[in-house]
Amino acid sequence: MKIGFYDSGLGGIKTLKDIINMGLKGEIYFLADTKNSPYGTKSSEEVKSLAKGNVKKLVDLGCEIIVVACNTATSVAIEDLRKEFLNIDIIGTEPAIKLAVDEHLHKNILILATTITAKGEKLNKLIKKLNPDVKVEILPADRLVKLIEDENFLNNQKEVNSYLEELFSQYDLDTFSHIILGCTHFPIVKENIEKIVKENNIKVIDGNNGIGKNLLGKIETKGKLEEENIIHIVTTRKSIAFEKRLKEILQDIKYEIM
Repeated sequence: MKIGFYDSGLGGIKTLKDIINMGLKGEIYFLADTKNSPYGTKSSEEVKSLAKGNVKKLVDLGCEIIVVACNTATSVAIEDLRKEFLNIDIIGTEPAIKLAVDEHLHKNILILATTITAKGEKLNKLIKKLNPDVKVEILPADRLVKLIEDENFLNNQKEVNSYLEELFSQYDLDTFSHIILGCTHFPIVKENIEKIVKENNIKVIDGNNGIGKNLLGKIETKGKLEEENIIHIVTTRKSIAFEKRLKEILQDIKYEIM
């Protein structure tokens, strides 16, 4: 069974790695839209067009299940994608808001997201369904995507941490119980965030576990897991920076770049 993952860049690679660690096996195609990344500050119509074209590439490669491993593309395009590709199981990526609310810690929740996700109707609808006693703040963090994509990311940790501290300085962190990572890029800096907010006893959560459970469940209904992974990386434009960061994130997981 061929399984597709699609993201604007590196974020979905972390999602893929986490789900492989949950037991995913199969022939996997990961499409990174390196030509058009980042998505967070583009118009909704532009993201919809890019998402449709990129998902079609995965369908043409034979993928039966596709994970849109991009919160921005999910927030503006997921409904259109499901209508366009009726015979394909398409899994979206949403901030794990319910997980935070269900813990009933009676404090505020902070969501880190891209600008387009923060302004999007989908996220705001999710928030409206919540316990009215829980206050949710949405914090756009577009520059964080660029820092994560940078080929010198591992050597630029001081700059990354400085930017995160600048973002969080706008709030009294003692009033928050959770920080939700509302972009698939952001789990790459989850440990950085956890260190910064450690003294505030804030739980930092992402949606990768939920995406993994959803995907593995759909695979089970269609058949069985393969015995091994065959991972193909597809990019819309060659990028030395992307290839360097790809190797850093996947580490000992084998893959080929098409």
